[in-house]
Amino acid sequence: MAATTISVEQDQFCCSVCLEVLRDPVTIPCGHSYCLECIEDYWNRAKQKGQWSCPQCRQVFNPRPLLSRNTVLGELVEKLQKTGFQAESQQSSKPEETCDFTRTFTPVT
Repeated sequence: MAATTISVEQDQFCCSVCLEVLRDPVTIPCGHSYCLECIEDYWNRAKQKGQWSCPQCRQVFNPRPLLSRNTVLGELVEKLQKTGFQAESQQSSKPEETCDFTRTFTPVT
């Protein structure tokens, strides 16, 4: 059986709020994923307006959505980190650098 190679792109595993690899990832109703802490902080700042939106696509949610951990995404990030995967922004001492990595791996069949 031939091995399948999968290319992992940066936008799949980085939070667009903190620009780091996702920590405790949650997926909001529009489908975008964020670190739990990042999206809660973002929405807590927007609380005064009574509307909560996605930082990426700006879709508005009312009432505020309940957040649940995206376990599949969280487990995948953990497995990739155990194989030595790390975002360049976490390796760099420059805070202005963004999450940027590409990793190719072959799944075990």
